[in-house]
Amino acid sequence: MKRSFQATPGTAGPLFAMTAVALIAATYGLARFGYGLFLPQFSGSFALTPTIGGLLSSGASIVYCLAAAVGFRYAPHHPRAVTILAGSSASLGSAGIAASTVTSAFAASVLLAGMGAGFASPSLVELVRRNVTESRQDWLQSVVNSGTGFGVVAAGVLALALSTSWRLAWALIAVVTLASMIGVLMTDSSRARTAPGRQHHGVPARRTRWSDLRPLTHPVLAAFAYGTGCAALWIHGRTLLEQQGGMTTTSSAVVWIALGAGGAAAVLTAPWLARHSVRTTWTITVCATAGATGAIAALPGSTAFSFAAAALFGLAYTAATSVLIIWATHTATSSAAGTSVLFTSLVLGQAAGSTLTGSLIDAAGFVPAFAVAAAISLIGAIGFVRPARWRTSMGRSFDRLP
Repeated sequence: MKRSFQATPGTAGPLFAMTAVALIAATYGLARFGYGLFLPQFSGSFALTPTIGGLLSSGASIVYCLAAAVGFRYAPHHPRAVTILAGSSASLGSAGIAASTVTSAFAASVLLAGMGAGFASPSLVELVRRNVTESRQDWLQSVVNSGTGFGVVAAGVLALALSTSWRLAWALIAVVTLASMIGVLMTDSSRARTAPGRQHHGVPARRTRWSDLRPLTHPVLAAFAYGTGCAALWIHGRTLLEQQGGMTTTSSAVVWIALGAGGAAAVLTAPWLARHSVRTTWTITVCATAGATGAIAALPGSTAFSFAAAALFGLAYTAATSVLIIWATHTATSSAAGTSVLFTSLVLGQAAGSTLTGSLIDAAGFVPAFAVAAAISLIGAIGFVRPARWRTSMGRSFDRLP
C-alpha cells in the first residue's frame, strides 16, 4: 500500500502547543518588543539619541516585513525551514545585542533580532494547520498567538530585575529563543508524514500567487488602520505615563507588565474567538483596543486606572491579532501566506501610526493625539467589514466565518 503524502492532523500533543507559544513569546514579546523596554539602558551604553532609537525601531519594522515576505513565499510549503529562520535570527540577534561593544554592531543585531517575529507567525500558522484537526485549528491558532503577552511580561520582569545587567538579560533571551525553536521542531508531529513539495492531499503543491489573496483586500485595509491606531500606546505609551502622568520609570515598566499580562490572558478568549464570527470578534476586540487607548490618555496619572487600561489593551490587541489569523485562514487559499500579508499590513500601519502620533503629540499634546489614534482604530473596526452577505472565496458567507 502506498504511503499517503497527507499529514494527518490531530496527533500533536500539548508539548507542541507549549513550545509554539514559547516561540511566539520569544520572537515577539522578547526579541522584538523587548528593545523598547531596554531602550533607556541601551541609550546609556551606546550613542543612541532619541532620533536614532526611533530609526532603529522603524528599521526593525522594515526587516519584519521583509521576513514576512519570505514567510509568504516559503512557509506554506516549508514551514519547518521558516521556523528555523525565525528562531535562528531572533536568537543570533539577541546574542549579538548581548555581545555588542560598538553602536554599529548593536544596531545590526537589533534588526536581526526583529526579523524572527516576521518568520515565526506564518510558519507556526502552517504548522498548527498540519498538526491539529480542522475543528481545533482556530482555537489553537489563538492560543499560540497569545504567546506575545507572555513574552511582554517576561521582558518587563527582565527589565526590572536585570536593568543594570542588560547583557545577561539578552543572553537569556537568546537561549530561550533557541530552545523554543528546537522544541517546536521536535514536537511537530507532521514532520515525518509530509513529503517536500506536496500538499496534504497528495497533489503537487502550487505556489501561492498574489491573485489568490484578492479576497484579503478588506482585511488588509482593516489591519493597516488598526495598526495605525494601536501604535500610539505601543510606541508612545510609556512616554505618556512618565511625562504626562508623572510615573517613575519603574512604575511605567510595571504598567507594561500589566499590558503583557492582559495579552497572556487572551489565551482564555480562544474558545470565544473560535465560536463567534469574525464580524463579531473583530469589532469587539478593536473597539476595546480603541477604548483602552483613549482611556489611558485621559487619566495617565492614576496608577490603578493605567494598569487596568493597559491590561485591557493587551488583552484586546492580542485577541484582535488572533482574529486576523482566523480571518486569513478562512479567506485566503493559504493560511500562512494570508497571515504574512495581514501582519505585514498591521506592522506597516504601526510604523505610519508611530510617526503620525508623534507629530500630533508635538503639535497638540498627548490627549488629542491618542484620541485621533483611537478614532483610527475604530475605522478599522467599522469601515472595512463588508456586509454580512459578502461571500469569501471559499464560498461561505462572512457572518458565518468562525
